[in-house]
Amino acid sequence: MSAIDRRNFIRMGGALLATPLVVPALVSEASADNDFFQSQWRFCNKCEVMFFNGFPTKGNCPAGGAHNAQGYNFILPHGNQLTETAKAQVNWRYCGKCFSMFWDGSPDKGKCSAGGGHAATGFKFRLPHDIPGDGKNQNNWRFCQKCHVMFFDGYAGKGRCAGGGGHSAYGYMFVLPFDTPPDLSIRSNVTTDGWAPIGGWVQVDAHADGTYAFSGHIHNSGAVNIRYTLAAALVTPTGQTFGFARNGHRVDGTETVFGRNRDDNWSIGDNEIDIMRNWDQVSRSQLYWRIVASDTLRGRIEGLLEDIAKEGFKRLKQALDANPAMQTANVYMKVLQTL
Repeated sequence: MSAIDRRNFIRMGGALLATPLVVPALVSEASADNDFFQSQWRFCNKCEVMFFNGFPTKGNCPAGGAHNAQGYNFILPHGNQLTETAKAQVNWRYCGKCFSMFWDGSPDKGKCSAGGGHAATGFKFRLPHDIPGDGKNQNNWRFCQKCHVMFFDGYAGKGRCAGGGGHSAYGYMFVLPFDTPPDLSIRSNVTTDGWAPIGGWVQVDAHADGTYAFSGHIHNSGAVNIRYTLAAALVTPTGQTFGFARNGHRVDGTETVFGRNRDDNWSIGDNEIDIMRNWDQVSRSQLYWRIVASDTLRGRIEGLLEDIAKEGFKRLKQALDANPAMQTANVYMKVLQTL
């Protein structure tokens, strides 16, 4: 395979059915200090905190039972090396016990509704504050000085605090971005046929303006630790392919005693002009995926994406055979995210 500029298109015009198809994988690499965005953060209408709604279970609500989502789907910025600015605060984290967003910037970890202090896991968030709210950014989100979570302070009632009573606002006025419903949303369950007891789901959401999100969940239900690579692709009716990958991530089995993490969860978004330019086709895409579990995964991602593309093109060939007027197509492939 020849070397290619990773940010470019691969375009192959002409008779699709008459020539062998080789689709190089184009990997988009993002700098570690850039903002990424995670969706599925929601307002709980019982306790009025910000919680993560991306799992089948909904955490532990201080008002009793699990959280209950209402209103906007918030898309919150995160990154591993983000620095604090005059209008954005770092050290906001997901609590793996109660599923709320809490501030992890002090030795005191607040009050968790699941007991004790909050337990940080996953992404490191940098949240904007003291900027104007608008049609895609909601203000009145505050830090609670009793339980240390992010709560909505826009109602007369202050929700239910794990520290007792209602929440108590302190500090910055946070203004958090939210999303409109996607114009295209496709989710597929992911399973393995072989020895590896891992599975979950993968989802791609896209808008006509080119914004998109690639998200998923993989769980290890077995004994051994497993490293896996997942490749997914949107394939349009004319063979245009947009690829995504979760590359070489590990999920622990029961053999890991301390610090065990049986789940891998991700959600990352960006804007791609070629989705917008080809929206008529992208809006009719199908989602294909492949998963490989192994201890030696280097170099697998390109092969997986090529296999997915070929499967989509096989379906396209069947459609072309059924309609002789469609005997040519322009095909390109672009990998938008590799994590």
